[in-house]
Amino acid sequence: MRKNYKIIRDSIHGDIKLEGVFKELLDRPELQRLGSIKQLGLAYQVFPGAHHTRLEHSLGAFHMASMIAQTLALPEHLANHFRCASLLHDIGHGPFSHTLESILRERYNVDHVDLTEKLIMGDYNIFQNHELSFIRDVTTVSSLLDSFDFDKKMLVDIIRGKDQKNPFLGELLNSVVDVDQLDYLLRDSQYTGVAYGMIDSQRFTQTVNVYDNHLALDRKGVGVVENILMARTLMYSSVYFHKTVRIAELMLSKTMESVPDLQPFEFFKLTDGELIETLKNKGEYQKEIITRLKYRELFKQVYAVLPPDQTDHSRDIVKRLENIGFRRYVEKEFEKTLSIPKGHVIIDVPYLDLHQAEPRIQEIDMPVIENESIKRLTNFTPVAQAIGMRKIPDWDLMIISDEKYRDVIEKNAYKILFS
Repeated sequence: MRKNYKIIRDSIHGDIKLEGVFKELLDRPELQRLGSIKQLGLAYQVFPGAHHTRLEHSLGAFHMASMIAQTLALPEHLANHFRCASLLHDIGHGPFSHTLESILRERYNVDHVDLTEKLIMGDYNIFQNHELSFIRDVTTVSSLLDSFDFDKKMLVDIIRGKDQKNPFLGELLNSVVDVDQLDYLLRDSQYTGVAYGMIDSQRFTQTVNVYDNHLALDRKGVGVVENILMARTLMYSSVYFHKTVRIAELMLSKTMESVPDLQPFEFFKLTDGELIETLKNKGEYQKEIITRLKYRELFKQVYAVLPPDQTDHSRDIVKRLENIGFRRYVEKEFEKTLSIPKGHVIIDVPYLDLHQAEPRIQEIDMPVIENESIKRLTNFTPVAQAIGMRKIPDWDLMIISDEKYRDVIEKNAYKILFS
């Protein structure tokens, strides 16, 4: 008799069992495509082992959700929706994950969560026209969910952390500590070789609880949440917003943005490799930057403004530079004034990107159950508040360019930016 389950050997969690609808969802094109999208974008430029994929992470989040559903003894209907949302929460990611997401926000005011919702609701598909004749089964995630009577609106609400009827389900996937973060911290730490992300996820699953229909923590779990919050902060400063990783990502983003006939929704259907091949044929600038990325001939940080150096005036200018239109205008001023080729000055103001990519980064508090009453995490530890005060990354503004333009940019940067 044919088995209706599949065992996947995961490098982090060991055996992960998918059966029934979850096995069928795994075979859908929307999930299989994630196997060709790197979880950490261009982080492999700095951490050579960071070639793990969004598919691996989705399976890991599903596994963590299954463990918590079992710990909480959730009713089957709730458990299945929570596990399904965890498995599907990243299907809207485009090539290189978060790297290019700012383009979608700037052009259409949408992000990967919006695309995930469109895929679940059936309003969008990931197929390119030439692919359909080669796909044996074009059943979409959306239609499969319909055939198993899933409440798709409920799935979207869980993914967004906005389930009104059972808010703890959304909080388990999108809050201070959740299954998404539990997996990506462990996984990214393992593949980058950075020990900061090592956390005791099993201990968290044993101490997680529900109080008044909201996610809460048993008192004995305070220590593990301290560990998780610290790990998240250190991974952001040491890996996700590592200066050289950021430089590579800015170069790729500027390359894609410079495509004259850019159609972001079409690009977001591509995988990492398809995007690189497509960009190579879009113009000389694109060919140059893609070749630089291929051989790690990266731009360098040639000027930076650090938090201690800020004045009220410079702080106002840096804030204005969060606007993409103004930022591109100033970049062109550098290029025109200093006779630098187009596209070879990139200004980075990372605050907005950081908080859009990970809005949970400043969330440091959660309910804690002690003696059948509810308190706050900050009542038990000063660590959470200290973590919330830590600056990520350590620059407020960075200019990157070819090394040969360093001297002329350093000499003129303050005048062009702040005069």
